[in-house]
Amino acid sequence: MRALWLLTLVLFAPLATASADTTPIDPVTGMKIAPDWEIVRSHCVICHSSQTFLRQRATEANWTSVLEWMQTNGGLWKLDPVVQKAIIKYLATNYGLGDSGTYRRAPIPATLMPPNPYATEARLEAEAVKKQGLIPKPPAP
Repeated sequence: MRALWLLTLVLFAPLATASADTTPIDPVTGMKIAPDWEIVRSHCVICHSSQTFLRQRATEANWTSVLEWMQTNGGLWKLDPVVQKAIIKYLATNYGLGDSGTYRRAPIPATLMPPNPYATEARLEAEAVKKQGLIPKPPAP
């Protein structure tokens, strides 16, 4: 009986800690409503679903690498350094490795990432949205 109780505790303990996060969730994107979430939403969801990054876990260095790859190879425009830092901080804080210390999957090396066929169209759309003033300005340093 004691072994069964211990096994149950081991299996369900991670669920109890996972549900302890009380950060509100945006019902549209599924993103955690935390500092700088709107900057991430306005820059990242233009090109792909928020699920692309919500399902990942990565370190700050890995998120930086992904963002730099997107700017170099994926059609993402060059970001203002303050905006880039805010995006990386949000992702690393809210979608970092956490207590488990593990990735959802191993990061894909940049050399294996495919070219983005939608780069030109997405960039034009983002620039039009930016001209309309719909992308929030970065916070003051």
